[in-house]
Amino acid sequence: MAPSRNRLIELLRSGKPAFGGSLHCGDIAGARAMGDSTFDFTMVDLEHEGFDLPKLGDTLQWMQSRRRMAATGNMFASPTPIVRLPHHGSERVRWIASQALDYGALGLLLPYAESADDVADLVSAMRYARRDAEGRISGERRVWPKLAMRYWGYSKFEEYRDMADLWPVNPDGELALIAIVATPKALENIDEIASVPGLSGMMFGAKHAWHAFAKEGTIDLEDPELVEFRTRMLAACQRNGIAAGTSLSARPPKGAGGKGFVDMPYLRRRIDEGFRVFLTQGDGRPEGLDEDKA
Repeated sequence: MAPSRNRLIELLRSGKPAFGGSLHCGDIAGARAMGDSTFDFTMVDLEHEGFDLPKLGDTLQWMQSRRRMAATGNMFASPTPIVRLPHHGSERVRWIASQALDYGALGLLLPYAESADDVADLVSAMRYARRDAEGRISGERRVWPKLAMRYWGYSKFEEYRDMADLWPVNPDGELALIAIVATPKALENIDEIASVPGLSGMMFGAKHAWHAFAKEGTIDLEDPELVEFRTRMLAACQRNGIAAGTSLSARPPKGAGGKGFVDMPYLRRRIDEGFRVFLTQGDGRPEGLDEDKA
């Protein structure tokens, strides 16, 4: 079997937690640092700053770390790029998702997903047309991924196409789709969202939820409404065999007024509950984590 390009999916297949950092599209210094880090994946943000698709290509290139390749012997050692889209789920924008994938992203984060239809529309945009066992065709991604093919080391479209499908609906797929859920409407529809074939996981957007539920003051990750949301999302993910994710800090990240840290007791509780995808404010994978228990 060909080596996995997607470290996030590789870890999720084995039931292990995956840790990611974030940077804005076009932050070349940040991309270099991220590439040399110990993170498993990187959220490249097109939503809040840096919506520039050619710069996305530059950012992905600068994340490639020959230092990590030499140290690990793995040509795909750098953090897997997962692109955070700039639009909300209800806006149903496909062309940005298509271009992000064609530049080489191995996954997409969909902000503010609120319904099953929001997710199903993006699933269709991310998948090349395929027939199921009954002969029905699904998937509407268009064909011209020459940049992605080169980025991931393929010379033939068929090779890239075999990889470029969504996990876990395709057990061999190397693309991830994570829906960020954070609003009262998303909570109301959480079970329907989780059941969409092609979705890889859901991420609880705690900071967004705090404001979406009209709360004020310092964010409290153990606020009863946030705990209920997080718990119901986790249960929906587990019922549908997809990954559940959350952030590890209520503080702003580095560069936005925060110092950047990982709350280890909080992390261990979430791992024990069954969460597997984490966006951190640290500098890499948390040190001192008992991998055997994780």
